Amino acid sequence: MADKRRYAVVGTGARAGLYVGALAGRYSPAGTIVAWCDPNPVRMSYYDQVLTAGGPTAGPAPARYAPEAFGALLDEQRPDAVIVTSPDFTHPGYAARALRAGCDVICEKPLATTADGARLIADAATGAGPELGQGTGAPGPGTLTVTFNYRYMPRNAALRQVIADGEIGNVTSVHFEWALDTVHGADYFRRWHREAANSGGLLVHKASHHFDLVNWWTGGVPEAVYARGALRFYGQRAARERGLAPRP
Repeated sequence: MADKRRYAVVGTGARAGLYVGALAGRYSPAGTIVAWCDPNPVRMSYYDQVLTAGGPTAGPAPARYAPEAFGALLDEQRPDAVIVTSPDFTHPGYAARALRAGCDVICEKPLATTADGARLIADAATGAGPELGQGTGAPGPGTLTVTFNYRYMPRNAALRQVIADGEIGNVTSVHFEWALDTVHGADYFRRWHREAANSGGLLVHKASHHFDLVNWWTGGVPEAVYARGALRFYGQRAARERGLAPRP
């Protein structure tokens, strides 16, 4: 078979698990991970173990790079594709630079947290805008894929098939509510997501899943969007009203 595609993974938190597991297992004949990029050596060591769990057929552990050495990663490892699973606000810098280096980019949602960030990536994907360094020296930008992990849940794929097969007729309206419990929901207020500057807020970080699912299920593209909401349960004010003490 043809040579394996070479992948670099930027961000080795929980999000990376879907991709690392695939390349360590079912898709190992097609691709190999040649580099990690993350500030946390413990996380990189964990995924080293995931890759080497394949036994004698497992390859060497990927090279390690700190975020500030991402340019060196592109130059030295020459990946065919870069998987971006780092915190949301960092996506534009990594994705744009990799695209301009000629790498294909697989970026977890959301693509960016600001319009400027999305524009930076769009310019890189089309070859427009300022040069950011060619890295591998490839002629022209690579391809860009934005991934939504909820699409891979069996129930969501099954519903899409039901609609596509016409089993429930022509869909003319969708009522979609998603209730977060206090375990999953509260988690967004404990980690890096809690700062809108990092995640774009829950409307970008979390609700982007739900907009995508409806579009994917129905094959539609929205022409107008209207929304309103309020912070009634989470947040410091609501906590004080319920008599909860400040977190240490």
